Amino acid sequence: MAPTNIYAAVSDVQALVTTASGSGLTISASSNPTTTLVEGFLDQTAAEIDSLLRGKGYGTIPASGTNDKLLLRRYTTLGAAVITWRAAFGGHDDTGRVKAWADEYKAFLERLSKNDQRLIDQAPLGKVGVVLMSRYTGEDE
Repeated sequence: MAPTNIYAAVSDVQALVTTASGSGLTISASSNPTTTLVEGFLDQTAAEIDSLLRGKGYGTIPASGTNDKLLLRRYTTLGAAVITWRAAFGGHDDTGRVKAWADEYKAFLERLSKNDQRLIDQAPLGKVGVVLMSRYTGEDE
């Protein structure tokens, strides 16, 4: 499966998990998890972020601005790295670094949800709604 997200790649996850494990976790076609699975984790994480952005009213999804992609690269990588680590080492027995990644990713989603953080290159669209109006002319019919 080729990745469909535009934010992060397996090499980003590899760089992060290498800092935590030395040579203990190398992502490849035959590793656990495989490159294909990690691509899926990236796509799932990007989809989660994109769905939140859509719900917050951003019109361009996936975000395509240079700054937005840099911001979302970090958090897509963090989210996918947590899933990758847990898939490799079984469950939620996280090291301190992995717990920090999970906490940072969760905090990012919460900041987006509460409008404490926004994208850089685009603003949410204005709210769209329907206003029902009537007019009274003061005349009897």
